[in-house]
Formats: sequence, C-alpha cells, structure tokens
Amino acid sequence: MICRNHVDVSEGVRRCSRCGETFCRNCLVDIGDRAFCATCKTEQLFDLRSGVDYGTIRHSGFWQRAGAYLLDYLIQTVAMYALFIPVGILGAMMGGESDVNLWFLAVYPIAFAIVITYEALMLSHKNGQTVGKMALRIRVVRPDGSPITKGQAWGRAAMRLVLGCLFFIDYLAYFFTAEKTTLHDMVAGTRVVDVI
Repeated sequence: MICRNHVDVSEGVRRCSRCGETFCRNCLVDIGDRAFCATCKTEQLFDLRSGVDYGTIRHSGFWQRAGAYLLDYLIQTVAMYALFIPVGILGAMMGGESDVNLWFLAVYPIAFAIVITYEALMLSHKNGQTVGKMALRIRVVRPDGSPITKGQAWGRAAMRLVLGCLFFIDYLAYFFTAEKTTLHDMVAGTRVVDVI
C-alpha cells in the first residue's frame, strides 16, 4: 500500500476509517480509536457534533445474510428465465440443438451483467440495500458504518459474482473475522450490518 497523497511513502500506511483510502501517518488524524484523512476528519467531526456516531454498528448474522441472498437470487433467477426462455425458443426455431447452445453461450455475458447491475444499482441507490436486504433489515456500509460509494457498490457486485463459484470459500471468512466479513466484503471494503 502507498499513501494516496505521497506516492513515495509506503511505510506506516493505513486506511481511513471513513473513505477506505490509504494514507501515511502524516495524512491521518486519530479520532477516538479510528484514523481519518483530512476530508473525512471534517465530516466525522460534523457527525459527532450533530449526534451521529457511525461507530456503533451491529454486524448482521449469517442467517440474515443467507436469507437476503436467497431472496435476491430468486429475483435474479426470474430475470434469467425471462432472458433464457425466449433465447432457447428462438434458437430452436432457427436451427438444431447446437444452435441453441450457441445462443445460450452468447447470452451468458448479458446474464452476468444483469446480476452485477441489479446488485450494484440497488446498493448504490437504496442506501446499501437490495430487495433481499430490505426484507431482512440489513444493509451494506463502509467499515465505519457510513454509506458506501458507487464504486464500492459496483466493485462488491462484481467480486460477488466472480467469487460466486467459490461460494463456500467466499463465506468461510465470515466465521473467522471479527467484523463478519466475506471475501467480497474484504475486497470491496464493505461490511453488512443490521438496520437499527
């Protein structure tokens, strides 16, 4: 890791608790037990003065996350069938079984785009929640509890799809981390918390 402001500094670099960017010790200030960059320091102080403390967060349970995942999976499955059934019919009408397979291969990138777009748009426009997360009263936030950025929403959605084939390994980290993070949470710099 290197400091965002001083590219020649890599020693003693830490992440800002609010934005997640990396900074050296000269660019960070500690407020309580957390480090903040210059921009986030001001925002954090305003929040503290107004009585908002993102430091008191409760990480969501495994079954809440599993239930939300299942609901979102069902929604995405309906969208996939709405895409794959017409493609299968069209492929069968235009040729044999090999043509149907080629049609399905051509549609897979669109299917992946649907999965990523659904999650990313929901997370970025619905305060860190998808339909499943709304139903289970959980949401995705930054490590300090503040809202995620659009970049984090898209990155998390993409990593979740990539790591989807390693579902067990992706979620195994949940049981061994203090903040109950999965691998896609670690990569995106996000946490899943209860909505209070």
